[in-house]
Amino acid sequence: MPGEESLVPRIAFHGAAREVTGSCHLIRTDGGNILLDCGMIQGGRERHERNREAFPFDPRELAAVVLSHAHIDHSGRLPLLVKAGYEGPIFATESTAELCEIMLADSGRIQEEDARWKIKRMEKEGEDASWVTPLYTEEDALEAVERIQPVDFHKEIPLNGIGTFTYHLAGHILGAAVVELMVGDSSDTRRILFSGDLGVEGARLLGPPEAVGRPDYLLMESTYGDRQREETVDRTEELFQIIRDTADRGGKVIIPSFAVGRTQEVLARLNDLVETGRLPGLPIFVDSPMATAVTRVFALHPEGYSDEARRLLRAGDEPLDFPGLKLISSVRDSMKLNSLKGPAIIISASGMCTAGRIKHHLKHNISDPRNTVLFVGYQAAHTLGRHIQSGTDPIRKLKSELSRAFPPTPTWGSSWPGMIPSVGLVGRHSWSTERRTQPSPWPGNFGKEVRSRWSSRRNTRSSSCGETERGQPRVRHVRTEPCG
Repeated sequence: MPGEESLVPRIAFHGAAREVTGSCHLIRTDGGNILLDCGMIQGGRERHERNREAFPFDPRELAAVVLSHAHIDHSGRLPLLVKAGYEGPIFATESTAELCEIMLADSGRIQEEDARWKIKRMEKEGEDASWVTPLYTEEDALEAVERIQPVDFHKEIPLNGIGTFTYHLAGHILGAAVVELMVGDSSDTRRILFSGDLGVEGARLLGPPEAVGRPDYLLMESTYGDRQREETVDRTEELFQIIRDTADRGGKVIIPSFAVGRTQEVLARLNDLVETGRLPGLPIFVDSPMATAVTRVFALHPEGYSDEARRLLRAGDEPLDFPGLKLISSVRDSMKLNSLKGPAIIISASGMCTAGRIKHHLKHNISDPRNTVLFVGYQAAHTLGRHIQSGTDPIRKLKSELSRAFPPTPTWGSSWPGMIPSVGLVGRHSWSTERRTQPSPWPGNFGKEVRSRWSSRRNTRSSSCGETERGQPRVRHVRTEPCG
């Protein structure tokens, strides 16, 4: 057919191809260019250099950016895109917009702190540090946030001269979306489906991903595409067994956890155990300013919850608020946990133990054989979490990062296979081939009565979220998704 070739989109992958992080996919059409995600590269020894490389396309020629969700490996280079001249809209769901305001500002602060630390170290060693600059600043991040335009799920959004796109629930984290992109005109269109990161059936807090009609082109994450999920595992029961065994020894459960998504899923399962009286009197701490802020955003958006979580809400049980739970933001309160005696659960970021308060909790607890380090997130290569998980002398690794904390002692790892919040081989096949059915409306008034600042003043910059994140015990591992 004449002109048929002009309808075929050209797709270029500039991240998250043959690797886990750095999601960034360019769709070229005759009507204009669209960027799906603009994520930061995480893990690997060359990540700093790669994140500073110029984009292999001209940001000024983009018509739009369509963001799948807020995780930094999907959104973390948006400030660089704006600095490079991009002036168009950044489309995101409302929850993603709220989370990006928190996460990108925090990322900018971390970049600034890392630069200050490197300058101080180089000057102390008599080296020239005049060339050291942050990847981007908090101000750069907030300028990118200003370009975000929140849109609703299931609403067709026009892209002038290109086509339309629609967001569908992905179930990965709050606000995460599958992007359905229709390229062309009413006489002839091509459907492109971008999965972003997919959630799973059986998650405690968020609902499963929605099936979408068969596309002409499918871009799908495949981090766990070669694994078979153990659907019969009772994840909450396994979590209880680990906590009980540790508490019986008088130890603490230290959980490195991503502040967005994973922390809230763990809290929802702990809520089940507390509300049924199975964890009486056990103190539970979330020691992460970002996780604290994000948890409050989750509480504002129950429209994204699973059927079971919404049932609890209707019965008066808030899944993210229960007796014994303490959300910690201040440095002083965080330091008090170092002298805490007796059984407890401490959840802290970062999930891969590369930064944040989790490193200090490891320093004060990893040498006590009564304690358990419980991984509930993917541990990328060359991260401290991967060293601990694999048992390759994590104490020596800690010594280099925490000023020689303690002498080396042996460690070992085991797994908690039930907690896999990223869909596996069978789930992907089912999701990608099932035809979409019309989504049913949310029960009650969920999502209608709750209004965030993004609803009321979407073009107003709000303040940032507080502080910046930044014998051997049993090491347990829950196979899960990457940080993004």
